[in-house]
Amino acid sequence: MNALLVRSVWLYERLLRLYPRDLRREFGSEMILAFADDLEAAWGDARIAGMAQIWWYAFREMLTVALPGQQSNPSIIVPAWSFAVTALTQCAELWIGMHQAQRVEYLSLFNSILLVVMPSLLNACVALIVTRFYASRSITVLRLD
Repeated sequence: MNALLVRSVWLYERLLRLYPRDLRREFGSEMILAFADDLEAAWGDARIAGMAQIWWYAFREMLTVALPGQQSNPSIIVPAWSFAVTALTQCAELWIGMHQAQRVEYLSLFNSILLVVMPSLLNACVALIVTRFYASRSITVLRLD
């Protein structure tokens, strides 16, 4: 298995934390093995395009299974919403900027993805830190009557 596949499996293992604990405990190892097998088969068939398709399926499953299962856990939902909103606004800003410029030197796909994903991940990390910080503290209501 090449380094890109190993890193993908490592990242998928980390993303499994988005799933509810009981589901992860019961099926986590099988999910990782299935993902690794699918990824390796896709790499053999279509290289990067095959990997992208497997990641797309994994992402859809996280949106339809993992996040709904965590809807009562603010440490998961708040950063997920933060990431989604930031990614959407970054995509829109990138699209508008590229179409408003008179002479655009088009960014490579990788650079475009980085311009969207990096601020979105940073925003999600900040949301996670703030959520965890406030979950461990009691919040005092300030009354200004």
